[in-house]
Amino acid sequence: MKLGPALAHAAAIAAMVALAPAAALADEDADMSVSDCGAPRRLDGIDVSKWQGEIDWRRVHKAGIVFAFVRLADGLDADDRFRENWKATRHAHVRRGAYQYFRASEDGKQQADFALKMLRHAGHADLPLVADVETDDGQPREVVQAELQKWLARVEKRLHVRPLVYLSPKLGGAMLDGRFGRWPLWVAHYEVDCPTLPDGWERWTFWQHAKTGRVDGINGDVDLDHFAGTKKELRRLGRHRHRHASSDETRDSR
Repeated sequence: MKLGPALAHAAAIAAMVALAPAAALADEDADMSVSDCGAPRRLDGIDVSKWQGEIDWRRVHKAGIVFAFVRLADGLDADDRFRENWKATRHAHVRRGAYQYFRASEDGKQQADFALKMLRHAGHADLPLVADVETDDGQPREVVQAELQKWLARVEKRLHVRPLVYLSPKLGGAMLDGRFGRWPLWVAHYEVDCPTLPDGWERWTFWQHAKTGRVDGINGDVDLDHFAGTKKELRRLGRHRHRHASSDETRDSR
């Protein structure tokens, strides 16, 4: 049936009104999917080194911090406050993990063995060991990738837990060529609603979202982090066993 101009105009308005709720709902869903950054549930944490000085870990825990990564070493140089922080986090009931500032100019296997020895003496870790990749250390990308591969394979083989890679989106593209996505990601990306993922990764496990945060119990700035999951998932992360790396991945670690 052919409608007159007035009826046709009314019908068009009615159709628009009928579609409006669905469109609004679609927009709301889109906003929600962006705002949670792929992690609708998160836990708050920090990462520290000797540069934070003496820390009151009980106050840190009371401030809502669930987990902490403690610097173990810069390459083959032990962090002066590692043992102190490591012991104190346990007493304060903060779940603890260790990270090693990765030096591509030093042998990856030797760095891994140094970290593993320190952990054996220090005591149980609640979270996987981390390769903190912040610099190419003056080395070409081929060397960075080869030494990091040796570190990751060695740690995974010894601990039977897949280690984490700490990385920024910029450095990931410049150094790693998307080759390391099989290891869980701790991404560093500040002043954004959601982090950009380096090439090779489809999700983040930890996100360092601020480097000038403030937490009760710490004098001065401290890095702030999120874990993408619940407390149960955080507990499972540290004890979940993986198959050994493949022969190609472990060849350099022998």
